[in-house]
Amino acid sequence: MKIYYDRRHLFHLPMKELDNGEWIENPEKPERIETIRSALEGNGFVINEPRDYHVSHIFAVHTPEYVEWLKQKSMTVSPKREYFPEVFGYDKLFDTGTPVTTGCYIASLAGVSTVLNCVDSLLEDEAVAYALCRPPGHHAGVATGGGYCYFNNAAIATKYYQKHTRGFVAILDLDFHHGNGTQEIFYYDDTVLYVSIHGDPRFFYPWISGNSWEIGEDSGEGFNVNFPLDGGIEGPEYIRTLTKALQEINDFSPDLLVVSLGTDTHAADGVGHFGLIDSDFSMIGKLVGEIETPKLIIQEGGYNPQANAVSVLNFIKALK
Repeated sequence: MKIYYDRRHLFHLPMKELDNGEWIENPEKPERIETIRSALEGNGFVINEPRDYHVSHIFAVHTPEYVEWLKQKSMTVSPKREYFPEVFGYDKLFDTGTPVTTGCYIASLAGVSTVLNCVDSLLEDEAVAYALCRPPGHHAGVATGGGYCYFNNAAIATKYYQKHTRGFVAILDLDFHHGNGTQEIFYYDDTVLYVSIHGDPRFFYPWISGNSWEIGEDSGEGFNVNFPLDGGIEGPEYIRTLTKALQEINDFSPDLLVVSLGTDTHAADGVGHFGLIDSDFSMIGKLVGEIETPKLIIQEGGYNPQANAVSVLNFIKALK
């Protein structure tokens, strides 16, 4: 297993967000993946430093206008300050929880390089690769960011893999929140199967997507599968749903499995609303590991640093 991590994520230091009309502390902190790195290193895993990739790979997913807007806006923000969108549609972030910081563009580029290093290791016959990166990515759409996300790492990795192989890719999204950006990007695509298990959007962010009736359109019809679940569910129900999701992936028979791994499904997470415990992540890793195809694991959400460390370690050990 290859693990890649880029310390430049530390440049992105969001401080607050506007939630239900009140300013609260932003939970998308560097500590949430620093604890994972420490836990992996403490258990004998080797962490690799990624090489950089050209920004052009981002344009396979995101519009030049969005990328340039984020770059320029990031350059204008002073250290220890942050910019929140004022006019939705002009400012290209769709919520008030995703500030532009002076380091968000650089950190997001570093995250992209991290996942592309992982893809190249898989192309060189590695069986599993894990991108330990932040900010997360699965809420970022073609021309927008949001949900703490700026560039969609899973989508960029998928496009990069297909550029080199023309293979079929399944994306399994295990974050508590539906990956509206990933769904949007591949909604008309029959070469990518998107499968997501998440909190029901009637009650949980992002509210705008993740319903079971969203199955894709045109060529992509039938290649988008959502499993919205009630809040508070525990391991047994989640595992039953995961078994159904993995059957969809087995039937698709992909050349690559991308896992958007959000550990905000843990009961101790303050942002997610499921009730999974430490041992559940071992079972999730075991079941995902039974899919007989190369696997790219990408860190998404997870906002309790201690729960993240245990959850990822258990998942990786069982997967390995």
